[in-house]
Amino acid sequence: MIRDIELKSGNKRAVILFHGLTGTPFELSRFAKYLFSLKFDVFVPCLPGHCTKPSALDKIIWQDWSYFAQDKYKTISNGYNEVFISGICLGALLCLEISRNFPVRAQALLSPTLAIDGWNLPWYKFLLPLAFIPPFIWFYSYKESDPYGIKNESVRRQVLRIMQNKSSGVYESYSAIAIRELLRFSKNVKLYLNQIKTPTLVIHSKQDDLCNIKNARELYNKISSKDKKFVELHDSYHMITLDNERDMVFKECSDFFIKYSECAEEIDEESG
Repeated sequence: MIRDIELKSGNKRAVILFHGLTGTPFELSRFAKYLFSLKFDVFVPCLPGHCTKPSALDKIIWQDWSYFAQDKYKTISNGYNEVFISGICLGALLCLEISRNFPVRAQALLSPTLAIDGWNLPWYKFLLPLAFIPPFIWFYSYKESDPYGIKNESVRRQVLRIMQNKSSGVYESYSAIAIRELLRFSKNVKLYLNQIKTPTLVIHSKQDDLCNIKNARELYNKISSKDKKFVELHDSYHMITLDNERDMVFKECSDFFIKYSECAEEIDEESG
């Protein structure tokens, strides 16, 4: 089972990566290694309620994720000159919570999930709010289904094998409680988007099967960052750190971070 990932080599700058709802640090492991190769120390923590069993999520409210992420940022930032943040899905919302309250150098929001309205949702998705009403919320569960947020068929098969391994920590299904908390979190985030002034990169796929790209555009338009960039993908689904355009995602993020890194010149001098 993959829990926290920490790649450290005494660098002066660090990146914290946050995984998505029901995911694990595995979905960001390749991204972490890429950033580490560019002389960033990298931290990928496992979020509360994850990496154990699906029922653990039933005890979690969205504030638990928020406090956890902010505490993680405070702890890590004490040891570095610069700290950057990035996250996918739920992890992108956590970045917004941190950048609202702390002086983050720059952030990259990947497939930010402000709504669950992608093309792979069933036609009866409008009935989803009913699942949040007791007692239904205790009985309704959502089962992950094909294409699992991944367009690349080879990667999809690999992820499916991992999901079928009960010790992997990846959840095949989860209750409506987790979905409710994600949507509550999203609702809260929307209230303060105009307060976000951190340099921000937003990357979202036009083919996202979970969250329509219009939500990411709304986020991008509402934040007050003077320096912000929107990248639209065309050959990926929701899990853009694993899918066809992952290399583009990695480079866009690293270029954006390096742009705001005062340590970059020092690193170049040391390398030379």
